[in-house]
Amino acid sequence: MAHSFRSLRLLGTAALVSLGVAACGDEAPVDDPTIQPDTAPAVEASPSPMDTMMHVTIALETMNASGVSGEAMAMHSDDAVVVILELEGLPGEAQYAAHIHAGTCASGGPVVVPLNPVAGLADGTGTSTTTLEADEVGTDSPHFIMVHGEGGTPLACGNMEGHEGR
Repeated sequence: MAHSFRSLRLLGTAALVSLGVAACGDEAPVDDPTIQPDTAPAVEASPSPMDTMMHVTIALETMNASGVSGEAMAMHSDDAVVVILELEGLPGEAQYAAHIHAGTCASGGPVVVPLNPVAGLADGTGTSTTTLEADEVGTDSPHFIMVHGEGGTPLACGNMEGHEGR
């Protein structure tokens, strides 16, 4: 019985190898009249919301010899502003307050909109992402982004250049 099972297995393997060799021939493919070419009209992809957003990168410079610096990316659409903060040089694992203020880094000014806190990691890096309604940040005056440390001490700041009129 074991001998006949092995014979069947060998016969099956030989048949599969024969089929594989036959399939690898040099013959051109045969046209099958039952297969219709794809005649569906091409559909253009509509732009994604990210494609229609205006991207602005703002350098966040060290303040008060903190050693903290980074970037803020602001992505504007008709109805929203997404602000992403990426920092390095943070003093440690903690939550760091961040805001959009009216004015400039040099002159200071009141908080216009609080941003989500920057989540600081042990390696000194930190990030924050905040989505705001487009009308939450006024366009009638200059604005800046500031990240604060313990007790509200400014750690990093960046002017939102050209923000007026948006």
